[in-house]
Order: sequence, then C-alpha cells, then structure tokens
Amino acid sequence: MVRTLALKHRLPCTGFVFEERPAQRPLRKDKLMLIPQFKRSAIKAGEDLRFPDGTVISNAELTLDPPPVRRYAYCSDTAYEPAFVPHIAGVDLLYHEATFTEQLKKRAQETLHSTAAQAASIARAADVGQLLLGHFSSRYKTADELLAEALPIFPRTVLSNDGGTFPVIERSIV
Repeated sequence: MVRTLALKHRLPCTGFVFEERPAQRPLRKDKLMLIPQFKRSAIKAGEDLRFPDGTVISNAELTLDPPPVRRYAYCSDTAYEPAFVPHIAGVDLLYHEATFTEQLKKRAQETLHSTAAQAASIARAADVGQLLLGHFSSRYKTADELLAEALPIFPRTVLSNDGGTFPVIERSIV
C-alpha cells in the first residue's frame, strides 16, 4: 500500500508512506505431516484444519506468526511539520530532509526546509525504527555536522548518500 502526504514547501511536494502487504502465516514444519497438501493454502490464510470426523486443529497450532509488515516513509523538501507525526508513526525507516543545521534554522524557515535537529525530533516523536537524513545543503562539505546534530536527539540516525542502498529492516518486537 502507498499513501501520500502533502509536504510543506514552496512548490507542491509529496511525501510517501510505503507499507508491505501482510504475509501469510508460515506453516510449522513439525506439523506439515498433519496438513493435507490441498489444505495448506487455506491454513496459511488463517483457517483451522477440519477433518471429516469433526476433529479440529486450530490454526495457531499449525502455523507461526507472519513477519511484521515493514513500513517506509519518504519526506523530502519539507519544512519542519509536527503534523506529519501521526502519518509516519512507527515506520521502520524514515527518510527526512535535513538541509541545514540549527545554526541556520531561520534560513530553513524562510526556504521551507528542515534542520537535522528538526528531522531527528520528528523521528523521535513518531517513534520510527531508523532515521535516514538527506537533501543536504551544498554549503556543507560533508554531512557529518548534520549527523552530529541529529544523533543526540535520535541515536538511530544515518546519512544517505548518492547511490546508497538502505534496507528497510523490520523492528524487533520487544
């Protein structure tokens, strides 16, 4: 599923929240011999196993929980906007622009961009799994200064880079 999010910028910009389809329930290997081949799809879909003699084996005994659904949010070219938080809450990975440091917060407000600290604050408020910073101003020779600003606010922050690959890893359930 893909949902859109109107971002806050001088030009119309759209953010996205991507969510996987829920996976089917995996069959327990130690129970496979109980499940006829023609019933396996139905069992994976959540049905109980019913035998002609009336015996029922619950789905919970035959299957494991499916892996959690992974979610990724992409918020580029946007001013700091706390109203986004409910829309991105709990995503596994959030890409958020971090054009400036707090030292240039006024410039960020004027140009409708965000600071690294603001992006980290959004990530913390939304309780995301990981924050991926991007869309850095060319005034910074490296993005290390931006990362240093975000880490104290949201320690699970990394920097994006051109051509980089960043896996959306589901969060462990505690």
